[in-house]
Amino acid sequence: MLIVGICGSPKRKNSSTRFLLQKALEAASEALSDGETKGETLLLDISEYEIRQCTGCDACVRKTPCPESDKDDMPKIEEQIKQADAIIIAAPSYFTSVPGVLKDFMDRSRPMKMLNHELRDKIFGAITYAGLRYGGQEPVIELLHRFALAHGMIIAGGVGSPVKDGPFGSGAMQKDEGGWRIAKEDELAIAASEGLGKRIAKLVKRFNQ
Repeated sequence: MLIVGICGSPKRKNSSTRFLLQKALEAASEALSDGETKGETLLLDISEYEIRQCTGCDACVRKTPCPESDKDDMPKIEEQIKQADAIIIAAPSYFTSVPGVLKDFMDRSRPMKMLNHELRDKIFGAITYAGLRYGGQEPVIELLHRFALAHGMIIAGGVGSPVKDGPFGSGAMQKDEGGWRIAKEDELAIAASEGLGKRIAKLVKRFNQ
C-alpha cells in the first residue's frame, strides 16, 4: 500500500504547506502499518521537477504521447502517482488559487485522464495553508477536489470533532488575536492534517482487504 503526498508549494525551504503534508503522511504511515499489514508513504516536492506548461495541442485527446513529456519530468511524477493507492495534495493559497507550478502539473495530468482514467478510484485528500486567516483556503480546496473528481478519484475528508476539526488540513499564518505564526504553531491545522492522513490510511486499508 502506498500513499503519495504532493507538495504544491514553490518554496523549497520553510514551507508551512510542506510541514502540514509531512504531518499528514506521518499519521498515515502510523495508521497503515500494524502487525498484519505494511504500507509506505512518499512525499514529492513539485518544485524539484521541471514541468512544462500544457500547450493545448490535444495530443492526449488523440491518445498520442504528450510532446512536452520528452522535455520535462512529468513522466517521472506519473510513474510514482499511478502506483499510489491514495494521493494527498497540499497547496498554499496564492491569490486565492494554487501556485502556478502546481497548476502546470494539474494541466499536464490530462493524458492520464484521457488514457481511460489512470488515476481512477484512488483515495484523495487535500491540504492548504495561507498567509491570511481568510486567504483563499476554501477556493484552493475546492479546486483540488474538482481536480480529483475529474480524474475519477474518491475524495476523503477528516472525521474528527465536528466542532473543532475541519474536513481537510487548513490554516493561516495570521493569528485570530493578531500577529503572525508558522504552521508548526498552528495546532488546529496540524490536528486536521493528521486526522486527514489517518482517515485516508484507514480507507486504503479497507479498500485493500
